[in-house]
Amino acid sequence: MDNRAYEKYKQENPEVYTPLSTYDYVDQFVHQLTNAELVVCVVAVVLAVFAIFKIFAKRKDKHSDDQHD
Repeated sequence: MDNRAYEKYKQENPEVYTPLSTYDYVDQFVHQLTNAELVVCVVAVVLAVFAIFKIFAKRKDKHSDDQHD
């Protein structure tokens, strides 16, 4: 690409650098969750609690089996 083609391209497609601070709707921390986001979070927490419960239940069963033998 010669220099003039590049200059023409730059004129037709200018680079726009807009700092994020100019956008009012961009928020670093979300203050309000949508219903779908709440459902996803609740399901994730329930699954995590269930997984931890299953791990401890399996360990408890393993220890009780060892003591009865």
